[in-house]
Amino acid sequence: MLTHLIHKSPLAILLFTLTACQDSPEVVEQIRALKTVIVSEVANGQQRRFPGIVRATDSSSLSFEVGGKVQQVLVDIGDSVKKGQLLADLDKEPYKLDVQAAQAELASARSDYKNKKQQFQRVDELEKKGWASKAMWDTAIAARDTAKNQINFASSKLNMAKRDLRLTQLTAPFDGSIATRSVDPFMKVIPGQKLFEINADGTMNVEFDIPETIISKIHQGMSVRVNFPTLSGEGSTARISFIGSAAGVANSFPIKADLLDAPDTIKPGMSADIHFILRNDKQHDGYLIPLAAILPGDVNTFAYVFIYDPETSKVHKTAIETPKDAAQNNMVQVSKGLSAGDRIAVAGVSFLNDGQHVKLMQH
Repeated sequence: MLTHLIHKSPLAILLFTLTACQDSPEVVEQIRALKTVIVSEVANGQQRRFPGIVRATDSSSLSFEVGGKVQQVLVDIGDSVKKGQLLADLDKEPYKLDVQAAQAELASARSDYKNKKQQFQRVDELEKKGWASKAMWDTAIAARDTAKNQINFASSKLNMAKRDLRLTQLTAPFDGSIATRSVDPFMKVIPGQKLFEINADGTMNVEFDIPETIISKIHQGMSVRVNFPTLSGEGSTARISFIGSAAGVANSFPIKADLLDAPDTIKPGMSADIHFILRNDKQHDGYLIPLAAILPGDVNTFAYVFIYDPETSKVHKTAIETPKDAAQNNMVQVSKGLSAGDRIAVAGVSFLNDGQHVKLMQH
């Protein structure tokens, strides 16, 4: 009956096709919000804490290279600035007068050289005809060469005057923000006097000191945890990027650690607590991760975790190994498969798949 109807009616064919299409609803992929932590806590060792200060990775003290009276100051503490932006300038009048004086001196030197050159040419012709002595010729050529050197000197003096005029403007060396300001209009300043400190936009680090008794246990690339006392609950992972080669005050070594995931609320100048876990030589390497991050494994491996890739916004199922009796206080010690700085899922891991698109949960 249906076959007969389809053969008889083109409209029936169309209705049949539309009905079949409606039976296959479109599947829309849902992006799962992912709760994560960054691997940083060493599994075993002695915990130590040191006070430090947050610094911009790139920071610079700014000053004029010439002295004078400040004409205007265009920025204040906290202002964001762009590379090349004018921050302050000096009274230009004295430097403009220097340029004019140097220009006049150069013009005079060129005129004098022209006269000395003509005089030498006249004496040279006379000397060739035997009408001028060799001493007169020597005097004329020396005067010509001296006048020529005076042109070079006056030209250099003019270039220096023009340079000093340009240096009456103080500009930002890079994009950043003004951290300190110690200048006001109409102040008289000298060359090299610190007027501003500018912090570059971008990465920050923490600076602190380590006593000589444990410096041998610190190495570049070592992961540490940084907390900020003035911001309750705010913290960041950091990696050691600099270790001083010589001890300073109280036999302590200067250390710098780059912040990897600093919250937006962190600013240069804030106080910080840097937490270390120092292992003994007999202890095994490894990291502590929450028990909720573990996905039970098959017969070939103990367990899996899902590592988040920020470049692709995907998670990758990764095999890990743990020693015996690895669990302690809802944390699990991982001996292989993870590195400091890895971001791993810590909730809903049983619902994740290898290569799945996710988004980070907003705190």
